[in-house]
Amino acid sequence: MTLARFPSTPGVLAALFAIVASTVAGTCCAAPVPGQSQPARSILAQNSVQEKAPPAAAPEPAGAPVAALAWTFGMPPPPKGEGWTAERGTLTQGNGEARLQPDANRRVVLLSPPGLPEGAGHAEEFIVGVSGTGLQRVRIQGRRDARGGWLTLADASDAALRETVDGYVIKRNPGARGAPIERLRIELTFRTTNPRVLTRIAAR
Repeated sequence: MTLARFPSTPGVLAALFAIVASTVAGTCCAAPVPGQSQPARSILAQNSVQEKAPPAAAPEPAGAPVAALAWTFGMPPPPKGEGWTAERGTLTQGNGEARLQPDANRRVVLLSPPGLPEGAGHAEEFIVGVSGTGLQRVRIQGRRDARGGWLTLADASDAALRETVDGYVIKRNPGARGAPIERLRIELTFRTTNPRVLTRIAAR
């Protein structure tokens, strides 16, 4: 077979390169035709490994706190020993809500389930969501183990109770940070003995 020979002059070579470049550009970069499906293309770096792209994270609801620990109420009560209980007053869960009934001294004292995770010891503030008005004081205590005494982590009353859309926010005392917390105790004092609905408890 005889190969045709072309003169290797600079002008001829330049023309050939121009024709090839024009053809490649037209093939790779042509605008899509409306109504005509285009093949999917992926460009990988040389010697790279193709990995599945991670799914996009769902946006957080507006105003939702980033909580280390959070409990919501209103569902059927958890098994005995795994949920919040009332030391004073009553806590009744069911029918889509959790109802607090203060005692004769207008107080409700709530105990968390034992064995809290590490986040409880590092929380900077606590959130208690209760319906209505008339909350006078919130005192939050914690203990390091089942045999230890209760340490006051936060205590706020009247104007120091900051009300937000998520509930009342109580700042932790500066000198009560970092200690491991096995269980929480929350004391609520109201102006009246009227029942309240408990919606949320959180520590963040």
